[in-house]
Amino acid sequence: MEPRDTRDLPEVVAEILIEQHAMREDIAGLRRDMQEMRGEIGGLRQEMKEEIGGLRQEVRTGLSELAQTFNNMTNAILDAMNRGNDRYNSTDQQIKQLDTRVTKLEDAAPDAA
Repeated sequence: MEPRDTRDLPEVVAEILIEQHAMREDIAGLRRDMQEMRGEIGGLRQEMKEEIGGLRQEVRTGLSELAQTFNNMTNAILDAMNRGNDRYNSTDQQIKQLDTRVTKLEDAAPDAA
């Protein structure tokens, strides 16, 4: 049986070796790219961890500030209510004093007549 291709064996082997060399270079390039990508991914992971840590701290700080603001507002409301109660009690005492005076005057008025 005669070969269909008239090229000789050394030429075919040389072509295979050239193609194999080119494939090895491509594979090496892909490996370098993968290593570079792994490094970039590692850096991105670290950046994300740092960013998440910072966001968590901001949330904690924000919640703490919100709680403090709420406490301040609650205290201000209670203070205002206490002042209102004090005014009410003071007014109530004044009314009782005036009522006592009126009663005394009314009681003293029939004696004077």
